Amino acid sequence: MDQIKYFVFNKRKDYESGYRQKIAVTERGLVLEEGVSENGIFISRLLDSGVEGNQWHRAVIQSKAYGDDSIRFSFYCSDEAQVMVDGSIYQWEELIRSSEISLEKKHQVMEQCLVHIVQNPQDIMLYRARGRYLWMEIQLFCQTGFFPEILHMKIYAGNRSFLSYLPTIYQTGGREDFLGRFLGMFEAVYQDLDERIADSTKQLDPMTAEPEFLRWLAKWVGISNAHLWQEKRLRLLLDGIVRKNLIRGTREYTEHMISTFTGERPFILEYSDIEEYRGETNAYKCLTQSYAHGPYEVNVLVREQSVPSPREQQALKKMIEDMKPAHIRMNLIVLRPGIYLGQNVYVGVNSTLVAYERANLNGVAAIPSMVGMMSAMTDTMIEEEKKDEEFKKLSI
Repeated sequence: MDQIKYFVFNKRKDYESGYRQKIAVTERGLVLEEGVSENGIFISRLLDSGVEGNQWHRAVIQSKAYGDDSIRFSFYCSDEAQVMVDGSIYQWEELIRSSEISLEKKHQVMEQCLVHIVQNPQDIMLYRARGRYLWMEIQLFCQTGFFPEILHMKIYAGNRSFLSYLPTIYQTGGREDFLGRFLGMFEAVYQDLDERIADSTKQLDPMTAEPEFLRWLAKWVGISNAHLWQEKRLRLLLDGIVRKNLIRGTREYTEHMISTFTGERPFILEYSDIEEYRGETNAYKCLTQSYAHGPYEVNVLVREQSVPSPREQQALKKMIEDMKPAHIRMNLIVLRPGIYLGQNVYVGVNSTLVAYERANLNGVAAIPSMVGMMSAMTDTMIEEEKKDEEFKKLSI
C-alpha cells in the first residue's frame, strides 16, 4: 500500500510559523498568554498536499479542554495558492502572517474557503475538505480561570479509501457520498492500529515509551512501585536498569535507586563504617548511640529538600523496603534543614540557620521569645516616656 501523507504539529517551530493573537507557544504546544481573560486566535501555516483537488482525510487533536466551549477549530481548504485582497494579489501564506491586514479582513477573505467548524474536536473526518492546500484557525477561550491547551495535532492529507477495494458500482457516488464517509470511520481505526503496530518498537525504549506503557516496562525489570515515581525520573531509571540489576542488593545499587528518585546522592551508614572508630572511645560511643543497631542494620540519610512532602517520604520508604536484601533492615532518616534539639547536624548538609521559633512544651505552654520580650519592654518604655512628656506639658 502507498505511504499515507500527514502533517504533525508537535514542536515549537510548527506553531511559530503561523499567525498568533493573545496566544503563547510553549514546549507543550499552544496556550493563552498569561493575563488574558478573553480568547486567543492561532492560524496555522498552509499545509500542501501536492495534489490538485486532494481529498483530506482526518484531523487528530490532543488537547486539554474545559468543556466544548473552550476550543473551536475552523478548517479552510483551497486549490489556489493566491488570493485577491483589495485589488492586490497575496499568497495565502503571506496573508495569514501579515500584521498589516486586520483579523476581520482575513476572516472576510478566508470565509470562501471555510469547510468545517468544530467545537473541541479530538478526531474529525474532513470529508468536506477538497483542495491542494489546507489550513486551520484555532480559538482558545478562557473558562473561569482555566486555560485550555493544544498539545499535539496530526492532519492526514489522504487515506487508503476502502471504496477502491469495492466493485465499481459502489464508487459511482464519489468519495463524498454516504458510503465513502461511513467507511472512513473504519479506515481511521485501521490507520491508528497500523501506526501503533509500526511504532511498537518505540514502546520498548524508556525514553520514548508512552506513560501507560512505562509502568509495564518497570514491572518487567522488577520495579513494583512504579506509580510512586515521577515520569521523568522513572524514564532515567529504566534507561540503565538492566545493567544495574546485575548488582541488585548492593550499596551501589541502593545509592543509584535513591539518588534517581530524590535527585541527589543519599548518605548511607553501615555498621562497618562505625567499626572504623572503635579505637576512639568518645567518637565510637557517640556513633553507636546514634547509628549502630547491629551488623544487619543500615541507616539511609536524605535531606528534607529532596523529599519535601510526606507522600514522597512514604514513597521513598516503601521503595527502600522493596529493594533491600531480606536479612537487612534499612532505616530512613530525613534531615531537616536547621539546628534542632535531638537531631544530628552535618556541616554543609543541613547546618543552616533558620527563623527563630518558640519551643512548645505541650502544645499549650511555650517558652517566650526573648526577642519578643525585649521588643515588648521597649514599646512599654517608649509609651511611658510619652506619658511623662505629656504630663510635664500639662504641668507647665
